[in-house]
Amino acid sequence: MPEPTTHFMREPLGVNSAPPVADERHARVVEVRTPPRPMRSTTGETRPPHPYANGWFAVCFSHEVKPGAVRIVPFAGQELVIYRTQSGLARAIDPYCPHLGAHLGHGGKVDGENLVCPFHGLSFGPDGGCVRACTGQTPPNAALTGRYMKEMNGAIMVWRHSEDRPPDWDIPEMDLSDRLNPRYGSHELEGYFDSMVENSMDLTHFGWVHGFTETALSHEVDGHKLIVTITARWKGQRFHSRLTNFGLGFTRGENALPDLGVQVVTLAFATPVAPMKWTFRWSDNPSVARFDRWPAPLRKLAYQVLNPLAHRWLISVVGGDFPIWDARTRLPHPKLMAGERSFTAFRRWSAQFYPPTSGDDADAGHVLRMSAGR
Repeated sequence: MPEPTTHFMREPLGVNSAPPVADERHARVVEVRTPPRPMRSTTGETRPPHPYANGWFAVCFSHEVKPGAVRIVPFAGQELVIYRTQSGLARAIDPYCPHLGAHLGHGGKVDGENLVCPFHGLSFGPDGGCVRACTGQTPPNAALTGRYMKEMNGAIMVWRHSEDRPPDWDIPEMDLSDRLNPRYGSHELEGYFDSMVENSMDLTHFGWVHGFTETALSHEVDGHKLIVTITARWKGQRFHSRLTNFGLGFTRGENALPDLGVQVVTLAFATPVAPMKWTFRWSDNPSVARFDRWPAPLRKLAYQVLNPLAHRWLISVVGGDFPIWDARTRLPHPKLMAGERSFTAFRRWSAQFYPPTSGDDADAGHVLRMSAGR
């Protein structure tokens, strides 16, 4: 191993220091050792995947599943089937028919309130039970495997738990009835899906990546909730943000430029779909105090013009994170700078959502335990 490099620096004179001497060779020096650069000669995986986390996750937006529609969605290493009955009831199920294993997302159809298998015509009611078979047959004692799900905040949310436990915490419904013409977006990403929530605790990047100045951050932990408050300036304007993270899959952002009378409520969803692959979904709902005093027809027209512009602006800001999220790794012992203790707080809080280490997840669990303990 090469010897560490040695630099020599002049020691600054203090109040008790001797006066400088004419001969520069007599200047006192302080030795600074640069740590050796890490080297390796092996090859292998440098971005170990995390195990899938527990919690509530959005598998699609509500408007993507119309009445009578059947949709296949990827989720946590498998596929789910999402369908909506003709009355508007949404359901999330494991994809295979309990009769002979046909995939209900490939040819399955909604008939009124029932989902019909394409293979033998078995019909399953909203509770999952088999209610009808093809002509001349008696329905078997069989039922679909449903998922714990909720349709709220414009999304279909599915609960996941590594030990198949039912939900032990919930997500509140957000009242956005006063918002007009919300906009929606989604982006497929690689890397670690919890980067979305971790990002809310990364004070330094708000300036370097997004151009904010005079940034300050505080946070509080309340069980499955992590609440982050940010103050800053953007283009000279005061900026306030309150980010409430419900587990690792859903964030409500209340953002404001108070001097301009502008508020934007952003609902953001991070969903793991496969190892090192995830979907980032969001909706943004702007509100302008000046517009809200106008008559309803004029206000509606104003938001029809404003919301697409606000949506593009938000994408331009948040989009700066996408290539970084795609390519970064997760270090077990990050070399943090001053003011970055919030990372430690995030990892301690987020560890509660990951299953205990076992089997193939040993390496990933090791990273999580080490990270959370620092």
